[in-house]
Amino acid sequence: MFVEDFTNLSVGCCLPGEGVIERCPHCGRNGIEEHPDMSEAHFVHVQGSEMLPDGLLTEELDCCPLAPPS
Repeated sequence: MFVEDFTNLSVGCCLPGEGVIERCPHCGRNGIEEHPDMSEAHFVHVQGSEMLPDGLLTEELDCCPLAPPS
């Protein structure tokens, strides 16, 4: 498993395929804001990736929920 810790990266840093590092409005740590189609929006601080026989599995290991837009 490969672990990516976004908290150690500088705000504004752009990661291809991931997004731009921003400061989390919930906890203040650095991470990447995500808006998945089938779940609630969240701010990812640490994610793990693992290559499986049928593809790449990526899961959030540390994240904060984001409030839905009003």
